[in-house]
Amino acid sequence: MKSRFSIPLGSPFGIKISIHWTFGFLIAWIVLVSVNQGLEVYQILMQIVFVLTIFVCVVLHELGHSLMAIRLGGKVESITLLPIGGMANMSEMPEKPREEFLVSAAGPLVNVVIALLLMLYMSWIHPVSPDDMEFEAITFQNFPVMLLAANLFIVAFNLIPAFPMDGGRLFRSALAMKMSRLQATSIAKDIGQIFAIIFIIAGIFVNPFLIIIGIFVLLGAKGEHEMIKYQDILNQYTVEDVLKTDYQALDADETIGQAAEKLVHISDRGFVITSEGEFAGLLTKNDIIKGLNERGREIAVKEFMDSDVPSVRSSDSLFEVYKDMRRNQHEIVPVKAGDNFKGVLELENINEFLLIKKAIV
Repeated sequence: MKSRFSIPLGSPFGIKISIHWTFGFLIAWIVLVSVNQGLEVYQILMQIVFVLTIFVCVVLHELGHSLMAIRLGGKVESITLLPIGGMANMSEMPEKPREEFLVSAAGPLVNVVIALLLMLYMSWIHPVSPDDMEFEAITFQNFPVMLLAANLFIVAFNLIPAFPMDGGRLFRSALAMKMSRLQATSIAKDIGQIFAIIFIIAGIFVNPFLIIIGIFVLLGAKGEHEMIKYQDILNQYTVEDVLKTDYQALDADETIGQAAEKLVHISDRGFVITSEGEFAGLLTKNDIIKGLNERGREIAVKEFMDSDVPSVRSSDSLFEVYKDMRRNQHEIVPVKAGDNFKGVLELENINEFLLIKKAIV
């Protein structure tokens, strides 16, 4: 999720946590349903506090995944809260079956610990009476019982073997101990999509949020399976294998107008900008359009070129670079060997390379 669509909440353990703006729809839906049920203001507020408390548990769940991933060498950039739950954005995920199993299990285990703490609280500090088992409305008395039930539900729901949910990842990691990761992902994907269809059908009759979850599982399973297939192919190659050396170059002092005229006659996504014969930056089609709209034809391209775009090495893994380019939305990156500029790598070229290799296989 892009940050402009989310409200930052903090950065515990260096992990940025934010809440997506669509979360407001969940609160609005809760208020609407509560009003239709004839609940009083106090009861509606208790409903909202309860949901917010559940999402605190969801954050702890995602931190469980994230901290375990970091401990095993992964990298976690952020956690975003959505109306259907939390989503950890991991730029690097441990891929060994045992490590993936531990990362996947860490989230539900956090909810188990929360449930145990609530049970201790209700045993020693807040004893539960039969009256507290009335669940028509959330009250101060039945709040811990409801929260305990919610955490147990989170554990049970997440352990459903619907890839890419936690249970599906646990299932995939167990399979990957006996077969290739691609084969394990393919099986987990198929089972996940069966569950996704069940969620969607159940959502029509039970709860519309199940439809959203079903769609998420359906698309997530397919998307991750595709990425594993790409990894299986691209891991065999380096950037050097798809390096583009016949790039179009412009001098940094040429104008945006000149760049626009040249762009009409070439098929490239942009230009390499040089200054005194040395690489200076990149200028994409979007940069040219922005320059024309904001400053006109006569402004120098160096004013709108991207001189901070990270370069990659010609010896880098093609899959790792491809993954980074997709995540950071870089259509083109410069390629270097040592300090020498060698050419450019375009996302479009990698996609074409993938299509060719998939067709051959």
